Amino acid sequence: MSSAEHWNVPGYTVTRELGAGGGGRVVLAVHERSGAPVAIKYLSETLRRDEEFVARFRQEARLLVELNDPNVVRLYEYLETEQGAAIVMELVDGPTLRALLREQGPTGPEAALAVLKGSLLGLAAAHSTGVVHRDYKPENVLVAADGTSKLADFGIAVRAGGAPGAPAGTPPYMAPEQWTGAAASPASDVYAATAVFFECLTGHRPYRASEHAVLRHMHMTAPVPVEEVPEPLRHLVARGMAKDPALRPASAAAFVYELERAAVAAYGPAWEERGRGRLVALAAALAATFPLSRVRPIETGTSLFTTSLFAKALRALRSRGVLLTAGAALMVAMGGGIGAYALGSAGTRTVAASQEAEPGGGGVPAAASASPAVPEESPSEAPTETPAEAPTETPYAAPSPAPEKTSAQSPSATPSKAAPETSATPAASPQSSPKPSPKPSPTPSPKASPTPSPSPAPVKVSALDVGGLSYQAKAGADGATGAGTVTVRTSGPGKVTLTVRFTANGTVTDTRTLTLSGATSYTRTVSGDLGRVCSGTWGMSVTTVPAAAGGTRTVTAKAPECPTSVTSVQVGTPAVSSAGVVTATVTVTTDGTGPVNLTGRFSAPSGGGGTQTVRLSGAKTYTRTLSYSFPSRPCGENVTVSVSTDPAAPGGAASRSVAVTCPASVSQVRVQSVSISGTTATATIAVTAGNTSAVRLNVAWRTRDTTMATQTYSLSGKTSYTVTASYTFPYWPCDSYGLTASTSPAAAGGAATITKSTDSCIK
Repeated sequence: MSSAEHWNVPGYTVTRELGAGGGGRVVLAVHERSGAPVAIKYLSETLRRDEEFVARFRQEARLLVELNDPNVVRLYEYLETEQGAAIVMELVDGPTLRALLREQGPTGPEAALAVLKGSLLGLAAAHSTGVVHRDYKPENVLVAADGTSKLADFGIAVRAGGAPGAPAGTPPYMAPEQWTGAAASPASDVYAATAVFFECLTGHRPYRASEHAVLRHMHMTAPVPVEEVPEPLRHLVARGMAKDPALRPASAAAFVYELERAAVAAYGPAWEERGRGRLVALAAALAATFPLSRVRPIETGTSLFTTSLFAKALRALRSRGVLLTAGAALMVAMGGGIGAYALGSAGTRTVAASQEAEPGGGGVPAAASASPAVPEESPSEAPTETPAEAPTETPYAAPSPAPEKTSAQSPSATPSKAAPETSATPAASPQSSPKPSPKPSPTPSPKASPTPSPSPAPVKVSALDVGGLSYQAKAGADGATGAGTVTVRTSGPGKVTLTVRFTANGTVTDTRTLTLSGATSYTRTVSGDLGRVCSGTWGMSVTTVPAAAGGTRTVTAKAPECPTSVTSVQVGTPAVSSAGVVTATVTVTTDGTGPVNLTGRFSAPSGGGGTQTVRLSGAKTYTRTLSYSFPSRPCGENVTVSVSTDPAAPGGAASRSVAVTCPASVSQVRVQSVSISGTTATATIAVTAGNTSAVRLNVAWRTRDTTMATQTYSLSGKTSYTVTASYTFPYWPCDSYGLTASTSPAAAGGAATITKSTDSCIK
């Protein structure tokens, strides 16, 4: 067992080991100051010595720390010292989507929609920062015990719109353009997410083949098998898996909007609540495998927390003759950062910055979620899919040339004083000092001429590297501190002066000068004041005296978004369609371009109601139309739309109501009874209306064929009326009397007429 496996990250108490393998080990731990459970991944010594792997690992983290979203697994802390390297991440106490599909089969439509929405929101957060995931698959979607889902593993993520390159991704879910190596785009992630949605609905992938060439052809040319999914969701699947990226939703956020409309239309406004309930039930069946389960056994050689980066590293290890058992990789479900921009390097500890972080704490928010990402599958090393559908896939990527071995990698390289080697030979026992012999009297002798020592050779700076940038906001938003790791290699142990200038949006804010001597390799973490900087960029400019080959080194990073406040929220008068769809136009103004959640709540006294939430970012003024579909038009009621934002507007929520009227209608008019006493006739008339709008009842009294009088009654506010009408004839109605009852608007069955016989007036 390596020394790294005996070392623990300070500030955390290890509860137990979750798994171990060729990539390292994963433990369940508790943050000592907050009591929050976390997952800690310790890199194996073999991977830690692989400079190419560590460099890519840090690059992945730089992408991830830009993400701060509840639908992305969060990265808390990275620590790299002489004893080892480790990452601390959010614990999602639940299985992967792959585990659910493998053990439970298809999830059902509403649960599939709920999973898709959650992970699409995670993708939307990545897309909003310009990052394309490129490897969305069931292994990278984690389902928490409460039915929510989170996106993990950005191992091959890239910036959107980058230059075309080699094909990369997991074959069963790669969009057609990914197979050709075209530039990455959010539409590629939409395709993969839809393919996984298809698998949740049907229990299998949309295209299955054992050869890459065949699978490539199917993804690029074969029709989407929409006939296998429920009819209400076919349009959604066809849109998301369109061969042409331009025909798909432009982003994950746009796809979420289409998903919600389709879900409400097919399954009603409560679809998401039922879908999450179904996911809770499915996950509960696997509860014994959750990280926080007391009965869960330690797993050895199991792919807990796998990234494509680890898979590639393991293939590299095998190529070097390192024997690994099947599934020995340890998967790290990396997630969104909390505000910092990079990771520390050798001898440094960088904690993701957060407004939630405990003051003076050890890098985990006091309210850290006890949610661990512990997938249960062993990924196949083969990049192709087998006919039996192996449960996981290794991402496909074109091989890159092996890096040249530098002098620092050579076994004969002189070790740095920062990392002294320990001898395996026990120290010799101290020997007793011999008794001193009597000192002879000194004999004068002529002084020898001093021999001049050779002048030391001039020191040259052979290498100068800067990396590991980290950004930390000061308490009370009073400025920020930047830090980075500087590595200097020289031709000798002579003096070197290192000058580091910190910049914010191109302006120098602080300067640090260090003197190095006594070694040939130095690694220093340097920090400086950035002042009040948010948005834009910050960086470090590093020079040495004597000058390094290549001169000054400059690195920059994106500064976190300025905290955004909502200055006002206004809602217009709602409109109600004949089908019961209520829409309202909302205007939101902010003092920054950061993210704002806008939520509209629709309600009517008898029709229940629902909500719609929209995420806003990138501007300071937004106009959005929110909508909700009632089962039917709520006639005669007041419909209210209440709009709130997070962060909240100064005046809180804004609301507006509208009275809903409907065209009057009458389904029936009927004369229930009629009688006469003396010359006064009385009748009871029933009217049934289609809604509560006003209608008019017309009563015409007759004797024989003559209309004697007409009466009118105004009715409103109900859908059922009983009217008693009476009339006194001026004389006895000889032979007969009666009435005709009609309505305006006319009843569906027309007017009602009744006639009664009387005594004749002729004797």
